[in-house]
Formats: sequence, C-alpha cells, structure tokens
Amino acid sequence: MLGAAVLALAGASNAQQIDFSKEKKAVVKHYRFVGDHREESMWSALYGAKSGKIYIGLCTHAEAAHFYEFDPATETMRHIVDLTKLHDERGEGINTNGKIHVRMGEDNEGNVYFGSLNEDTGPECIDPSSYKGAFWYRFNPKLDKVEVLGRISRHFGLLGMVMDPKYMRLYGLAEDGHLYMHDIKDKYTRDLGKVDDWDICRTIFADDEGNVYGSFPVAQIWKYDVKKDEVLDLPNIRLNIDNRIPPRTMSKPMIDRKVIWRVIEWDPVDKCAYGIIGGNSMLFRYDVHDGPEGRLDYIIPLCAPQYWNAKSLQQVPFATLALTISTDHRIYFAPTASGSFDYVGTSWDVHDEEAFQAKLAGGYFPPVSYLMRYDLQKKQREPLGLMVTEAGNLCFGLGGACTGQKDGRIYFVGAIEEKDEKAVVGKVSRRWPFSMGLVAYDPAKEK
Repeated sequence: MLGAAVLALAGASNAQQIDFSKEKKAVVKHYRFVGDHREESMWSALYGAKSGKIYIGLCTHAEAAHFYEFDPATETMRHIVDLTKLHDERGEGINTNGKIHVRMGEDNEGNVYFGSLNEDTGPECIDPSSYKGAFWYRFNPKLDKVEVLGRISRHFGLLGMVMDPKYMRLYGLAEDGHLYMHDIKDKYTRDLGKVDDWDICRTIFADDEGNVYGSFPVAQIWKYDVKKDEVLDLPNIRLNIDNRIPPRTMSKPMIDRKVIWRVIEWDPVDKCAYGIIGGNSMLFRYDVHDGPEGRLDYIIPLCAPQYWNAKSLQQVPFATLALTISTDHRIYFAPTASGSFDYVGTSWDVHDEEAFQAKLAGGYFPPVSYLMRYDLQKKQREPLGLMVTEAGNLCFGLGGACTGQKDGRIYFVGAIEEKDEKAVVGKVSRRWPFSMGLVAYDPAKEK
C-alpha cells in the first residue's frame, strides 16, 4: 500500500495531477546486498554479463567501494571485494577508493572491467595527497578474483567509462576533465588530453569502429578518433537546449549538465547511440555514421507521465542514469516522479536546496521512481507504472540499469524504502529512510 507522502504527489502544484492510489504499479522483485558494509549510493555501476550474472559496484562516502555479483539462476548475492582492502588502504588514515562510478565492460573471455574514484572519501582533515590514486580493474570469473590492471591517475578517478572490444581498450573520463585510455593487451595507460571543464559528463560510449564520444557544456559533443589518435570537438552538431528549463547548478547557470546528455548507450542493432538529455529526460538518437559529425534526432520525453503536459518545465526532475536497451530491443528508463534525486547528498549551490526544490515542486515529496519503456520497432512510448517492490516498498531514485542477458529481466540499483530501522543507511533529503537494493522487473509477467 502506498504511503500518504506518495499520495500527496497528486497535489503537486504545477505538474499534471495523478491519483497515485489508482496509478498502475510496476512491481519489482527486491534483492538485498549481503554483509554489513552500509553502502549508501550507486552511480552507473551495474552490468549484465553474457554469463547471465549481474555485477554491481556500490559507493560509500568516507569509507569504501564494494563489488558484488548476483546470480539470477540461484537468486544469490555475493560480495566479492572491498577496494580499500584490495589496496591496503583501510585503517591507514589516508583518502581511499570509495566509489565505482562507471558503466562496466566485458571481453570475449567473460572478464568484467571497471575503474575507481575518490570523491569525498576520507575526512577533510586528511591530506588529499595521501591518496594512492584511481585504478583500472578486471574481475576474472575463472580465478574469482579482482585484478588491478594499473593506475589511471595519481589524483583523479573516473566518472564515466566504456570498453571498446574492437581494440581491447578501456576509456575513462576523469574528474579533471581528461580522457584516459588503457590498452589491455599492451598494459599501458595514456592521458589523451582534456575534453571537459565543468560539469563532467557521466557516460561516454564507443561506436562499432572504436571511436569514443562524450558531451560537454554547453550542449556540445567531443569525439576521440581512434584512427587519427586525436580528440576532436564537433562544432557543427549541438544537443537541443530548451531555454525554459532552469539550470540545475545555480552558481554556474550556463555551465551545467542539464544541457548535456545524462546517460547514453550504444545500440549494436541500429548501429547508433540512444541517450537521455539531463534537463528534460528527452530520448534522442545519435547516428554517428550520418555525415561527418553524425545526426541527432529527438524522439520523445521519457519523464514520468505527470510532466508530459506540464505548464512549466521547471517541474521536470533531473534525469537519472537508469537506462538500458533490452534484448528484445526496447528502451527502459526509470525517471523520478517528483523532485530531482540524490541519496544523501548536499548541494553547495544554494543555501537550502531542499527548500528551493520544494518551491518548484509545490511541496516536499519523496523522489519515487516511475518505469518508462520505449519500443524502438513500434516507435511507441509506454508508462509501466510507479515502481514498488513485491512487499510494497517504494523505489526511490535509481542510479543505474542493465538487462539480464539470459533471463531478459530489467535490473536497477538504488535507494529502496527501508522499514527496518536497523537496516537504514540514510534518509533521502533527510526525510525518507532507505537502504541500497537490487530490483528486477520481469516483462514476461506483464498481464
């Protein structure tokens, strides 16, 4: 049964009013993480391997990043590694590797690749130069071991990553705005140069020829041309800017990730990329092979339904990273159905961001998730419903999505409403208790 706080969403002043007590529900199966690591966030790091297993990287501010494996066949969750233990960082009074913030990749042997990040991980009184650096990793399922492939940077870790299977390379976009490349076969890392200033793009992609693409303010696109070994800005192609959408970052209103893509994924079937614009959750298609810089086509907004006819786009919550393309060639996306989501984060851009968001939304509402689907063959948008677990717990904001390669289920990880006080790891906006969870939506069970 939905709580009164969610039912209050129907009264949001400037959004289309919906009675959520009558709203269709997208029921998901909820899986808890094992151990007592008390992670409180996850961004992008969710991957459906060819083996059918699901790999997850969880983050913990001021603590450690953890790597998990979930086996859908046995419905078993397994903790594989604590990165601070892997690097002997724990208990040393130094800044640590507290985040896995990237989409993962896989080679033909089933090895899974990812990278690390230090962001606010360690007390402020600790010398930041104590950090050992961010690293590339490979999980070898045959050895059941996470291997350290090399250091990315002495100070800056990754916010986005992609693996290119053609040249067997890892590409990572770091906090310093530089693009880093790791050659898996020849075992070396290169800094390919600066591609971004602020705010750093969260997802990058590689096309079928091994070129890599990212977005940067304001509404621009860069490309790493693998044959030329050169990073190029694409000056004649721009993402669509809707000037009715206010900036997310109030201190830098013209340089903000609302005007870059939030999440993007290469589609090997159509040989193009599908992405979501940060500010209005607009689904778009980027055909990199159409012309010298490619072609952008805007399809349809995948925000929650109550915003489809909203009078003010100020209401549209900031896009999430929870997008995946299913095995039957449909796009699934989980936007929030109220204010923009962060786990327990605090913004320094305005004096009281929560009060600022409440003024825009017409009140304080939990950022519950709404499951959207777009059928690429039928060219049809479909709202699947408010996301709730089988036990009736709400799914708050979700930080990533992937498709199970054998079971066809759609997986998400994020903040799940927590009713057990002992299991609470934080409160969204200091109001709604949550714990981190893996949830799965099964399209085969649709009636």
